Amino acid sequence: MLALLLEADDYSLPVAQFPSLVQAETTRICVAVDAGLVVGRDDHLRVYRKVLHLARSNDNQIDALEASILVVLRHELGIAQAEHFLIEHHADLREFWRTPHLFEREFGALTAAGILFVREGRVLIPKDQVGTVRRVIGLDMARKDASRLFGYLSNTELHDALAAISLPTSGNKDDRIARLITNMVQPRAMLLLRQIGIDRLKELCRELGAAVSGSKEEIVSRLIDYVSADKDVAATPDPPEKVREARRLERASFGSLFDLLRAHELTSVLIEFDLKRSGTKEVQIQTLWEAERAEATLLGCLGSPDIEGLLRRANLRTNGPKAERIERLVANFEGSSEPSTGRSRAE
Repeated sequence: MLALLLEADDYSLPVAQFPSLVQAETTRICVAVDAGLVVGRDDHLRVYRKVLHLARSNDNQIDALEASILVVLRHELGIAQAEHFLIEHHADLREFWRTPHLFEREFGALTAAGILFVREGRVLIPKDQVGTVRRVIGLDMARKDASRLFGYLSNTELHDALAAISLPTSGNKDDRIARLITNMVQPRAMLLLRQIGIDRLKELCRELGAAVSGSKEEIVSRLIDYVSADKDVAATPDPPEKVREARRLERASFGSLFDLLRAHELTSVLIEFDLKRSGTKEVQIQTLWEAERAEATLLGCLGSPDIEGLLRRANLRTNGPKAERIERLVANFEGSSEPSTGRSRAE
């Protein structure tokens, strides 16, 4: 229940769907455990399962002494807190929790403890309690964030980290990251491994733009917080505001004017305004029309020789400053769908 909510947007899910979501996730984990995809790494887990089974056999309750023994055993065998919850899904231990009305009982216990709340048709973990819940169940960060953080490590580092915790090391980088995520390997435990030294962690901080000071534990915590807050993700810049300039020509007259441009002149205008250059001449002229730039702006990127050639093709005078000559071209096509051009006069 808690793991699902910690992965959800705003740490909440629809209360009507929550039981089926929890059941589906529980089934998924059980199938993965049975297939040996998780918590199947070595005999250490078998020993831990036996001790856990013995503790559970006492009315399915783990007292303070048994809990202390399990904590010491996890520490000595290198079993993470999150891994303990995966081990609880093993076939040897399911008898203790596959009981009638299990969901209702556990849900009631979490709500009574003030961990889960139901508000406006959604079940949620209050945001100010998320950090505490993560620490208690041993989940450092959301899976998507952990996956991104692991992605900053090299393939060799991922291989060595998997080997250090007795997980299969085969596959490419994506395979190795997926295996870490599936086995709920937490970034804190992994980055504190001897294989990843403090100098390498400082290098990661510099790469991501985080501070590099502090002990190894402090740097690991900083990396987790930094990536969890998406500070490593470059902000997507807002798209530039579309320029809309007043135009003087109607669509037909606009097309007649720009139809006089040679292919290389049209291409130059399109390149200047970062517009798509593919397609027929008619398509290119339509692209210019949709750009909503004034005629003078579009023609202004052409050189004087090009403007002079355009004036000649329109059978207009070629003398005068560039701005005056562009004005002469636009004025010639303004107010008429059939302006006077050199081409129409030749016809």
